[in-house]
Amino acid sequence: MTAESLGDGATLARLRTVTMWLSRQMREPSDVETPITPSRHSTLWAVEAFGPLRMTDLARLEKISKSSVTRIVSNLSADGLVEVAPDANDGRSTLVGITPEGREVLASTSERTDTFFRARIAGFSEAEKVMLEAAVMLLERLATPAEVRPADGLESRGVGS
Repeated sequence: MTAESLGDGATLARLRTVTMWLSRQMREPSDVETPITPSRHSTLWAVEAFGPLRMTDLARLEKISKSSVTRIVSNLSADGLVEVAPDANDGRSTLVGITPEGREVLASTSERTDTFFRARIAGFSEAEKVMLEAAVMLLERLATPAEVRPADGLESRGVGS
């Protein structure tokens, strides 16, 4: 791939399409886990990776409005997957933390997704596995929000690594 092939849009279209396909295939429901929407899963993952978080930080990480994150957190809390508690350092703020049940949902989802990928990768050659590892590093750079930088104090604790 060259800069020229990216410029014509064909490679970008392929990247967009393949990421959507993979996302949909990974979200296929399982009978053994709590049904969770993609937005709730993303929020739950962010709380696990970077939390406990203030609602405003969570909204910024998820790139959604504070009212949307409040609704999602309310639903996650009702399901027992997160807990909301006053911020001891700022009485005007609340912190969102993950519960053991929330960790179980993430672990179940991760296990199912890992099984999906292992089955797909099983037929890859060693050279293809090396290329996939390099591709994953590039995708991580594409996916990491600018807000998630060590300077912001929101360093991931390596969840899902």
